[in-house]
Amino acid sequence: MQERLIEIIVYLLGEFKQPQEDDSYKDLSKQLVTLGYTESEINLAFSWIFNHLQEQQAAMEDEFQYAPDSSRILHDVERMIISAEAYGYLLQMTHLGLLSDFELELVIERALSIGTSNISIDDVKSIAASIIFGTESGSNSYNGFYFSQGTNTIH
Repeated sequence: MQERLIEIIVYLLGEFKQPQEDDSYKDLSKQLVTLGYTESEINLAFSWIFNHLQEQQAAMEDEFQYAPDSSRILHDVERMIISAEAYGYLLQMTHLGLLSDFELELVIERALSIGTSNISIDDVKSIAASIIFGTESGSNSYNGFYFSQGTNTIH
């Protein structure tokens, strides 16, 4: 479920970056439902975005950041393991503000430590979800949200 939330969040943040009329935001939920996402997944994604945006401002002061005009380029070893599509997806999440520069480094580090020879977009979604939602420790929660495995129930 967490990977599906990442997909929804990336979709929504991409839409938010586009110039929109006020009425077109109302249709986003309908568009996501037609793409096969449930109402509870969509609501959780919206909730996470709004909570994350509020917290992001305070956290930015103390966190590692690249210079504003810089771009992260993969090392040769990183390029051998992380597919171009997966890295493009990572950059998209960073550009949309879903991942901070520090979190981008964490995803790359964890991708390299998996020990596989090819990291795909699905792998990146899974790693990013564990970092974003704080589930890498097995706690299966993010700031009061409980992700029930195998269902879309939010407790």
